[in-house]
Amino acid sequence: MENGVEPNAQPLLSKKEVEPNVQLLSSKFDKMNVLVILVAVLVVVSLINSYAIFFKGGSTTGNVVAENKNQTPAAQAPSAAAAPAAPAPVPVPVTKSDKPKVEVFVMSYCPYGTQIEKGIIPVVELLKDKIDFSLKFVYYAMHGQKEIDENTRQYCIEKEQSAKLIPYLTCFLNASDSAGCLKSASIDNTKLDACVKAADTQFSISKNFADNSTWLSGRFPKYDVHAAENTKYGVKGSPTIVINGAQASSARDSASLLKTICSAFNKAPSECSQTLSSASPSAGFGTAAASGSTGGGCGG
Repeated sequence: MENGVEPNAQPLLSKKEVEPNVQLLSSKFDKMNVLVILVAVLVVVSLINSYAIFFKGGSTTGNVVAENKNQTPAAQAPSAAAAPAAPAPVPVPVTKSDKPKVEVFVMSYCPYGTQIEKGIIPVVELLKDKIDFSLKFVYYAMHGQKEIDENTRQYCIEKEQSAKLIPYLTCFLNASDSAGCLKSASIDNTKLDACVKAADTQFSISKNFADNSTWLSGRFPKYDVHAAENTKYGVKGSPTIVINGAQASSARDSASLLKTICSAFNKAPSECSQTLSSASPSAGFGTAAASGSTGGGCGG
């Protein structure tokens, strides 16, 4: 033994055996280093993107939001079953007059249009000829052929048999039985049919319904009977109430509608001091009071 090493002792690994192992380990370390670097790069890129989105207020749904903003009001209007909430008009001071002009724009089968009709009928019956009341229709329909037909029916009743409009509406809003309500309100059907035919020709009602290339966003047929007034007042959906030429805001119960309309008189009549129901009517047809939100609308 020399220096503690046996003369005949052999090294554990020869040089030839060590070199390949060293090369193998070196190769593995190189691959690991590459993986570590790649992971680090990915983390850095992810962090940069996150900070960019955060500081710019970005969103992964930004493109969807932009597309929705570019749609027309009618394109965004859901069906009545979806119970949409139409934007409320910006409140403006009601212009006063000796005889306020009250125009209510609806779709005849919009549940929120029928709701405001049920609320305003007691007001119209109370104030009678002290106001100039008229029922009008939004410039497009959302509830199919039945709404087109009913809009025109009500338009003609008001135009030629105006004293019978409120009795007819009161009946119709209960169960949407137009045939039964025409009878109970003693509507002259011959007169009504002639008016409906004339209106169809004058306002291209059937023509517009048949040609869906004219429909708003390809979904909603135009209804042009009161198109000029819709444009004049900026009507977008149902219901919209216009008093003395400007959109007005009001809850849909009779007491609130009376208060809103009476605020438009130069000198309010004694009827304005009477008490009407403050219970909001239910949306849709029927006589029940509302049990939930009453601020919805169709379109807008």
